[in-house]
Amino acid sequence: MISSFIHTSNTKVHYLCFGDGPQILVCFHGFGEHATTFELLAGHLPAHTIVAFDLPFHGKTNWEQDSPFRIEELLNIITLCPEIKEKKFGLLGYSMGGRIALTIYEAVPQKIECIILLAPDGLVVNPWYWFATQTAAGKKIFHYTMHNPAWFLGLLNFSKRLQLVNQSVWKFIQSQVGDAHMRKKIFSVWTAFRKFSPDLKNIKLKILLHHTPVYMVFGQYDRIITPGKGINFVVSIQPFGKIKIIESGHQLLHPRNIQVITEAISDCYREETSRL
Repeated sequence: MISSFIHTSNTKVHYLCFGDGPQILVCFHGFGEHATTFELLAGHLPAHTIVAFDLPFHGKTNWEQDSPFRIEELLNIITLCPEIKEKKFGLLGYSMGGRIALTIYEAVPQKIECIILLAPDGLVVNPWYWFATQTAAGKKIFHYTMHNPAWFLGLLNFSKRLQLVNQSVWKFIQSQVGDAHMRKKIFSVWTAFRKFSPDLKNIKLKILLHHTPVYMVFGQYDRIITPGKGINFVVSIQPFGKIKIIESGHQLLHPRNIQVITEAISDCYREETSRL
């Protein structure tokens, strides 16, 4: 394993590199996680070099700027990575990292060999996220709520009593908003990543134009990002999309799921090779 940093004018982005195979797979983790999440793939993909980044406000990445993170900055960081440079690469995105991967593909589809998405965010527009990060009123309410969460948590508990929110979603939101450290991270990440908003119609057209293989994996019991969102997307990009739904919740990057995930990665690359 190689641990290294990419320095730009006011940031220091950390990444990990596993393996030394000819096929490059660039990985993006979910919210509250970091590059080490992908260490469990090491040793299972001998044909690949896995490059996993710590996103802003995660892991060892030192993010100093106040302005939103932009796709142009991320593409520059990827290009500066010596393991990647100007080479083509595959994308793997888990949860929040799925939205990152989709935005990268939209920007440079000609550089992407294939896409593997694990319970990905970004397949539908979350109206609450859009309101909180894209509108003036939403930004003010979001800022107030992250510093004064009592009213929101009270509303959440009331909604649960009325069975408007299921138990798993209630627990997830409670664990995030109920903790001061997590609230600070949510505010920082949501604000920083507000420019990463993939245009799904445009992405689907580019997948069909470039014949890019897309493989999705979802958890059957996931109540955060449900499999139905992936099914609709895959149907619209045939014959280049595949989906697998496994017995799992949202946490797919777990040792028990290694075989399914590595098979998805290998299958996706085989599809890319066969179309050349």
